[in-house]
Amino acid sequence: MTTSPDVLKLESLSEFGIDLVQMEIVDLDGALRGKFLPVGKVKPDSQGAFCTIVFQLTPVDDVWVSQHSSFDNGFPDLISRPDPETVVRWNWREGTASVIYDMYDLDGSLHHLAPRSILKTIAKRFAETGFEPKFGIEFETFVMHADEELMAQGRHHEMKPLAGMHNAYRLNDAADARELGAEFMKRMHGIGVDVEAFHTELGFGAIEFALAPAGPVAAADNAARAKTYFRQLCAERGLVATFMAKWKVGESGSGGHVHQSIWKNGENAFFEPTGNCLSDVALQYGVGLIKTMPDFAVIFRPNVNSYRRFDHRSWSPENASWGYDNRSAALRAIRQPSSKAFRYEHRVPGADSNMYLTLAAMLAGGHYGLVNGLTTPGSATGNAAMDPAWERLPATLPDATARFRNSEIAKDYFGAAFVEHYAASRDIEWEHWTAWQNAQVSSFELKRYFRTV
Repeated sequence: MTTSPDVLKLESLSEFGIDLVQMEIVDLDGALRGKFLPVGKVKPDSQGAFCTIVFQLTPVDDVWVSQHSSFDNGFPDLISRPDPETVVRWNWREGTASVIYDMYDLDGSLHHLAPRSILKTIAKRFAETGFEPKFGIEFETFVMHADEELMAQGRHHEMKPLAGMHNAYRLNDAADARELGAEFMKRMHGIGVDVEAFHTELGFGAIEFALAPAGPVAAADNAARAKTYFRQLCAERGLVATFMAKWKVGESGSGGHVHQSIWKNGENAFFEPTGNCLSDVALQYGVGLIKTMPDFAVIFRPNVNSYRRFDHRSWSPENASWGYDNRSAALRAIRQPSSKAFRYEHRVPGADSNMYLTLAAMLAGGHYGLVNGLTTPGSATGNAAMDPAWERLPATLPDATARFRNSEIAKDYFGAAFVEHYAASRDIEWEHWTAWQNAQVSSFELKRYFRTV
């Protein structure tokens, strides 16, 4: 039996027996980085220093330089301050709490390259519409029994998967997954984050979990913590979880689907009481998502590996389309089981996306549709991917990066400096990929040419 999370205040953490605080900062890829602090260093008026290089580290900590952090300017510090709304006590480790920190420039303004700052800025702009957005995030992941030797040798695919099944929603032989899910749900509930569902997915070791809806910043915070704390739980049990978009050819990809709606005066503004369709407001919001989707594609699919998931046959959208309860479309409109459930499921993002930037892009798209009063074409029927009426999404990381870099809409919402910085970070990912490719002679080449030319 779980209990409700404690209401904690930064100034009274020690009264709850806390002696160690995990400082959490969101990097450009959506991972939580930070430091471990004694409780006495964490107060409402605390501020510390954190190097700007945190926004110029690749997922494996290659360092790259820009005008914001370089040898020319000495890799300067930013100011870090705890967000009192994010303090939680861990119910699985005695004496430990965690707090998410925001990053500020020396003049006191939110740092313009920090993903959490970007989301806060766009959320504030969206609030001017008078609507309150809510987001519910689903993650797909693959869980294996960890084998450090196999991983060091690049033989990840030889690791034994959690449970011995390949079937989605399977209950037989699911004891391992059930016990893992029960502990994960207990831990997350203990910090105020409800996991609404946890189940096996299609693939050996495949798991999906869904988080309860929340406002944009809280939803992104919950998602970042869920991924981090799920990985930690797996490690405690000798397991390893991957949120790669496509970890193995022949297996399903891992999505990071986002359910969303907007509310006013406690009512779902997407609900239309007549005609069993979405409201005009919902259609304007949705067409904004569609119109901006190609420009923002690199946010939803940020890595080289993301584009291996690009396949409508596994329900990963290939174009900017929408349809009623249509999983082949990028935007699935849902109208059941009640008026409160009317929403969109955005099916483009992978589990590897930065949810702060993903939600920022969706808010920007929805705002663009609302303030411009956009009207939608008819919804897709049948296989949306085969309908040439819908614009194709960029199919490679360089194409998606170029689209974002040159987008005036992206510069309007994200800021020109962030757009260029994020695009440069994707260039770096592509450079590492091409450098690796250039250093290999592939098995394809050997099989095709070794004895034939």
